[in-house]
Amino acid sequence: MSNPTTPFSWQMPTATDLVTDLPADFEVFGQAVATSMADLLGGASGYILSKASATDMDFAWIANDQGDITGITATTPLTGGGSSGAITVGIQDALTTQKGAVQLSDSTSTTSSILAATPTAVKSAFDTATTANTTANAAIPKSTVTTNGDVIYATGSSAVTRLGIGSAGQVLTVAAGVPSWATAASGGGLTLLETITFNNTVTTYTSATIAGTYKNLRIVGQGLQEGGTAAGEINLRFNGDTGSNYQYAFVRNTNATLVGRPTSGAATSSIVTCQSLALSADTSIRFGQIQITIPLYSGANYKSINYQCSDNSGGQSNNGAGGGTWNNTAAITSITFIEGNSANFKAGSLKIYGES
Repeated sequence: MSNPTTPFSWQMPTATDLVTDLPADFEVFGQAVATSMADLLGGASGYILSKASATDMDFAWIANDQGDITGITATTPLTGGGSSGAITVGIQDALTTQKGAVQLSDSTSTTSSILAATPTAVKSAFDTATTANTTANAAIPKSTVTTNGDVIYATGSSAVTRLGIGSAGQVLTVAAGVPSWATAASGGGLTLLETITFNNTVTTYTSATIAGTYKNLRIVGQGLQEGGTAAGEINLRFNGDTGSNYQYAFVRNTNATLVGRPTSGAATSSIVTCQSLALSADTSIRFGQIQITIPLYSGANYKSINYQCSDNSGGQSNNGAGGGTWNNTAAITSITFIEGNSANFKAGSLKIYGES
């Protein structure tokens, strides 16, 4: 038997050996084949044959866990992946800067920015926010306040109380250890109640924002001009009273020449002031001015009015002073300003102050 070999090193008999040594040669040949094929023996049910190494005929039986997947590519928030061997795939933790797996939390006090609230935590927060203000950590219900301007103050470490809005001109003070509203102490201070700005659109304007919480009213007019062709006055009417309940008198001078005006008696529907409105055509910045004082405007007596006024337009200066009476005991709650020549108020402003 010669030793020719196959790719698998199997010894093959020669033609001569086939006559003289056939049994022995086939035994050698068969043993070589058996040795080469040994790795192909066995294998459990369902196993598959896998190459064990680069050596010829070196195989091994392995579990059939390969499936049809040839590779796994993981993208954020998944991690891992691969195309061979045992492949592991995971998921990264969620952060405020990246997507990922989130851990749940029942806490309602944590400051974590990577935990997610459970329904239990949300329900706890809701119950706290809607519980009446009898616990230390409870929220303040909206129902505690009922009116615009209400104030809430503490009445202990775990309770609050509503303080209703005060009246116009009142100040917030403390009495018996808690806040309260009170009339401002006297001292001659002025509180601005309203500013009226004219723009040539009205012949009358009514202020209805006058509260009765002050001693006196002061009205200051600046830069006043009318829309008519003649300089005129501002007339005053109180509480919408158009009856013959007003008296007035004033004196004025024009370019230093005294001009008198008699008392009109109780026959007018408003109090007429002296000239305080500049001409419409005048372009001077020296328009009319007026200052009016109404003392004890909310008292039970007839109301007296004192005023000073002036204008400088049309080449002449007008200055005057006067006063009047409203024969009514009602508190003044509104004042109507009337342009004396039935024209529009073209420019200027009036400021109404309450005097303590």
